[in-house]
Amino acid sequence: MQINVNADKWQHMQQMMVIGELTIGIVHDLKNQLACIGTNMSLIESLNGQLPIDKYLTSINRQLGYANEMTELMLKMGTSHSKYTAFDLAVLMEDVTAFFERVSGKGIAIKTYVDESAHFISGCQSLISNSILNLCANARDAIGDQGTIEVTLVRDHVEEVAGDVLNQNVSGECSVLTVRDTGCGIAPDKLTEIFKPFFTTKGTTSERSGMGLGLANVVHIAKEHGVSMTVESELGVGTTFKLYFKTAA
Repeated sequence: MQINVNADKWQHMQQMMVIGELTIGIVHDLKNQLACIGTNMSLIESLNGQLPIDKYLTSINRQLGYANEMTELMLKMGTSHSKYTAFDLAVLMEDVTAFFERVSGKGIAIKTYVDESAHFISGCQSLISNSILNLCANARDAIGDQGTIEVTLVRDHVEEVAGDVLNQNVSGECSVLTVRDTGCGIAPDKLTEIFKPFFTTKGTTSERSGMGLGLANVVHIAKEHGVSMTVESELGVGTTFKLYFKTAA
């Protein structure tokens, strides 16, 4: 039996799969926030008006803020509507990387850098956040349970993108988003294979084996947005992905 899935539904399925892969971390982080709120509420009750409670209320408000930010981003990433708007890629990148670091495990650290240039682009925030999340998840899997992922965003004028794996021929003013890991690297003969749907080097027994759709989804979204992409990798050294977004006029 053949099942036909249109492009929008397929895209939404991939977005939900990424969120699903991070479910344990998401639930763990929300549980910690609720525990902190509960502890502060218990302390307020025990004080019985004897001491100021401002610092406990401040802590509660902070934890509620964290929880609200997380759920808002999850809703944004999980939407099935591909609404294209002009937005600040720097803000989206920082939101997604902060979210990923909170839910990906204590051993994973993310270093971010954004230059002082304007990074307004036109596109679908939900889809692009999904791409950033997929690249971070791919980097996490490459480095294992402990390591550092670098995510940077700089503005650059390019004549052409050398090594563009998508042949998009992007040129001019671009916001260049880079995701770099110091993981196991990718063998040269696999670099042309990693973007194919269902291709994975993680095997089938790993907890993070996935379905091999993460990078294929990144490619699909990049093509939809007219984005160029490059990848460089060396075994035992690490891998670097770059996405070249045309900046809005």
